[in-house]
Amino acid sequence: MEPQYSCTGSEERPKCNNDKELLEKHILDLERKLESRELELQLTRNFYEERLENLNDVLFAVDENGVFMYLNSAIENITGYKREEVLGKPFTKHVHPEDLPGLLKDIERTISGEKKPYMFRIIKKSGDIGYVHTTSRAIIKESKVVGINGLMVDIKKLKQVESRLKEERDIAQKYLDVVAVAILMIDREGNINLINKKGCEMLGFREDEALSKNWFDIYSPEYSREEEIEKYRKVMNREIDLPQHFESSVYIPDRGIRTFQWHNILLDDENGNIKGLLTSGEDITERKKAEKTLIMAKLIAENANRTKKEFISTISHELRTPLNHIIGYSQVLHEDNSGSLTVEQRKYAKVIEDSGDQLLKMVNSMISLCEIENGTLEIVENDFSFAAVINEIESFLMPVAKKKNLTLRFDINYSIDEIYSDEDKVRTIIYNLTHNAIKFTPPGGDVTVKVSSFGRDFIRISVIDTGIGISEKEQQKLFRPFCQADSSLNRRYNGTGLGLSLAYELVEMLGGKMHLKSEPGKGSTFSFTVPICRY
Repeated sequence: MEPQYSCTGSEERPKCNNDKELLEKHILDLERKLESRELELQLTRNFYEERLENLNDVLFAVDENGVFMYLNSAIENITGYKREEVLGKPFTKHVHPEDLPGLLKDIERTISGEKKPYMFRIIKKSGDIGYVHTTSRAIIKESKVVGINGLMVDIKKLKQVESRLKEERDIAQKYLDVVAVAILMIDREGNINLINKKGCEMLGFREDEALSKNWFDIYSPEYSREEEIEKYRKVMNREIDLPQHFESSVYIPDRGIRTFQWHNILLDDENGNIKGLLTSGEDITERKKAEKTLIMAKLIAENANRTKKEFISTISHELRTPLNHIIGYSQVLHEDNSGSLTVEQRKYAKVIEDSGDQLLKMVNSMISLCEIENGTLEIVENDFSFAAVINEIESFLMPVAKKKNLTLRFDINYSIDEIYSDEDKVRTIIYNLTHNAIKFTPPGGDVTVKVSSFGRDFIRISVIDTGIGISEKEQQKLFRPFCQADSSLNRRYNGTGLGLSLAYELVEMLGGKMHLKSEPGKGSTFSFTVPICRY
């Protein structure tokens, strides 16, 4: 109850005046306080409005009907609408129709107390589509929801980054899908986080089936699963190193155990801790089987070849002694120092002697080839007269050439006299090449042995003939043992095909190279170069 003031007599006037003054003073104090509070309130209002109006994000409030009650000016930056154009109107008008059902459900969750941000599309004043991210909470008065307060953020740039990332991810996925190996990313627990198309094909799962599944639970064979899990744990904790390359067994449903070869890279997080593994794998099961088959075939072939070599070597050595006897006694019979043989008998003895010599040369060639293949043929180098070797070969082969009506020439640089090499092997090479040229040159043809220096340290010997020549295809097998360019030549020309093979191998042993130039019907040129100096 307010105080009552009454002034009825003069004696009370001073008191009445005092009370009135006190009242006026009290009212004045109240007015001053009110003005102060209003000023403070205005300053506070200005303070918050200044900050709210300068926000880049939209602050909003809607009532229980979804009508905007409050908006700051940032709404124009995001939507293109001025604040006055939006206030008093429902928010649903500005939401993309496809996103509205989901947004309403999110708002229901917000009203029920669930704090869940939501993203949706809006339709701007220009008609363009925008993307926003919104967080809000219910306005409650007297235990009743009367609206929603919220913050709306323009996420256009975020969506642009997401779009670029998606494009890059799609391109990267295409790169992964075109490669012919399986590519997987596995986290610390062994869960598959990424797999390409080839990986799905190899491992027998669709991408959506494989993702998030544990590698060890699905693909590790039972007999090694625990061991593999433990090793992987140690790798993730840097207790052991992960090999960059290794092979492992993989169980694939409907296909059984397969062998894979893996190439690995560890993935680190921003703190340098291992967060997983990136690996590429290739199913090498069939290749491993083929390798085993090839190894077995190689072992069988090597064993058979070794047996063949041992057989040839044994037979050759066993033949040499009786052949020497045959040649020796046939020479005695041919010379006929006692004069007891007829001319025809001496002729037969000569045939036996010549045949024995030919057979002995073949046996010696086989023995030399076996020794070369076994690595037991030694090189014995010394200084010798090269001219003497040429003269010896000429004396042996000149009668053979004349018998076929061939012209045999020796074109020699006589400045080349003493050389350093293996004398027996050099002699065998030149003899075999020259004898081969005589054999395959028709009567009336020419065979020339040309010798020249090749720098200071090498000598080049060329045997040139006007014989039948050799096609390019047949040249590829010419230096194989027991081979002639044309198998039909075995019947037309005597020989086993060992002479050229032996010559080729001996040139290689001496550190030289053999060369051949030939055309069918135009003759052949066999050349070789060997070192002739001490090193």
